[in-house]
Amino acid sequence: MDGIKNWFERNPRKILLFFFCLFFLGAAWVTEKVLAWKSHTYKSGIVRVIRLRESEPLFSGKFAPTDDEMRMSDTLIRKGYPFRIDADGFIMPSRVHNHPDPTLVFLGGSTTACYYVDEEERFPFLAGRLLEKDTKLKVNSYNSGVGGNFSLHSLDILLNKVIPMKPEVVVMMHHINDLAILMFAGSYWSKDFKKGNTAPIVELNKKIIDFRLLVDRFIPHLYNVLKELEKKVRRTLRPKKAASQEDELRDIRGKKIVLDKEHLVKEFKMNLQMFINICRARNITPVLMTMANRLKENPDPLILELTKGLERDHGITYKEYKEVFDLFNQAIRQTAAANGVLAIDLARAAPQEKEYIYDLVHFTNPGSRLAARVIKEGLKHHLPSLKTSPGELPPKPNNPSQN
Repeated sequence: MDGIKNWFERNPRKILLFFFCLFFLGAAWVTEKVLAWKSHTYKSGIVRVIRLRESEPLFSGKFAPTDDEMRMSDTLIRKGYPFRIDADGFIMPSRVHNHPDPTLVFLGGSTTACYYVDEEERFPFLAGRLLEKDTKLKVNSYNSGVGGNFSLHSLDILLNKVIPMKPEVVVMMHHINDLAILMFAGSYWSKDFKKGNTAPIVELNKKIIDFRLLVDRFIPHLYNVLKELEKKVRRTLRPKKAASQEDELRDIRGKKIVLDKEHLVKEFKMNLQMFINICRARNITPVLMTMANRLKENPDPLILELTKGLERDHGITYKEYKEVFDLFNQAIRQTAAANGVLAIDLARAAPQEKEYIYDLVHFTNPGSRLAARVIKEGLKHHLPSLKTSPGELPPKPNNPSQN
């Protein structure tokens, strides 16, 4: 027994290497502190970036409505809707032709993304196919819609992703998300609005190893299953606390809001104007679209149910909300008219019925098909002229914004 050596005795070199590394790291740390003290310099290590809110490139899967989404709808069909993203973060189908005549890009939120519309019936793609059929041009149309995005996010996408594509036309439809951020936070740049992680500036995680990034990279499906299981356990054991933690608007819920309609519309119009100016500076034809909705004078029971929380939590009546919603659509028409650009008026073209819109603003398959036809009619007379006069639209009879 005396002749048997333990692990430390058998591996003297490994022990020496370990202590040498430990000594080296300690010496490097001490040296760094001394150098920082002598140079009177402090580095925080904070890195901030601008968030590019796009769909995850090369994602492929199916989205199915949640229980909450089904409760908030009266015509949504519960099934898996294919959802594929190309390498540039656009919803597929996207690139149809290698050498298109015109290229169109659609910017917007979930109403543009059309998550719960069948893949080839999403209006950004379908409008391109209808235009191609009518004009005999080779048309590529790209869908850059992302749920939760408002106009500031689309301006960022326009500057950093769309302009290098050199599209002939960019169509933007923003409304309800802009209204929400301005109504609840007062500013597009607010850090207090937690819903959907929409703040434009992000501070990168400074951890050496970020557990969430690792699991999302190597075991994303297992991680999602475990997260959902953890949520169900919390809802069962402590339902009230779980509901509060999952409420993205908890920080502002119960806060009474006085609607400054003039301020809301002014802020929204400035972003619309920036969109037009940026497009024209880059010889792109800008097009604005109003947002279809079901905010009728005598609303359906579902719509009343969806909006009653505004009055309960924030003191905003249905009538007040409808008024400011309509003002935002009017602001789109006015800004387009003042700049001589096309306004495609989906709000006036789409019936405010459940067959076309399954909740407050999201299209069903028939609604998306209708929107594609309206967009096709709005654009088809302008596409041949784009090669000779980019950035400007010639006079066109029967402009939908004037109907």
